[in-house]
Amino acid sequence: MSKSKIAKKIDQLEKDADKLRKKAEKKGKELSSEASDRIDDIRKEEKSGNKGLIALFLAVGGAAVAFALKKKRDQELDEALWEEPRSI
Repeated sequence: MSKSKIAKKIDQLEKDADKLRKKAEKKGKELSSEASDRIDDIRKEEKSGNKGLIALFLAVGGAAVAFALKKKRDQELDEALWEEPRSI
């Protein structure tokens, strides 16, 4: 028995469809991998950005504490000078 022309065309279309499906799956895996890598890169950038922001807040906080301690020390020195005047 020979296959009819329609059956041959159907077989050929099925083979072509399988090739396209495999090609699409391969491309989908590649794109998925690239997207995953990009997401990882973005997350790393966000984490490093947060570290910089935290360092900035710590530096500002440290400067504020140092400024407050210096003001307190200056005030205490002024009070001590007024309480115990020295003769020249």
